Amino acid sequence: MADSTDWRQTRSAEEAAADTEEPAEAARVRAQDDAEAKARLDEAAARLGEANRALDAGEARLRLTAAELRRREEELEQTSNLARQVAESAKELRQQTRQIVDEARRAGPGSENR
Repeated sequence: MADSTDWRQTRSAEEAAADTEEPAEAARVRAQDDAEAKARLDEAAARLGEANRALDAGEARLRLTAAELRRREEELEQTSNLARQVAESAKELRQQTRQIVDEARRAGPGSENR
């Protein structure tokens, strides 16, 4: 015999069908939402992976650029040192030339015959 206080016994057939269909519909909607969320997460992960690879490539280019800049700085320093040495040598040569000219003037004309 049916218990009249049991709510499952007092529901109509439509209500009972709705209860059994609703959880199935809810599960389907939840599964669809989960699939869409997973697809969004997968897409975001793929974009993050691409961004990470781009950052890695950029970092590698920066390291190469930094190494190239260090090499050029060393070359510029060497060039600067060489230019300084050339200037010093030119100064010494000018001084030597002046000394030669001064000695030649002091000796005067015809001093080579003496």
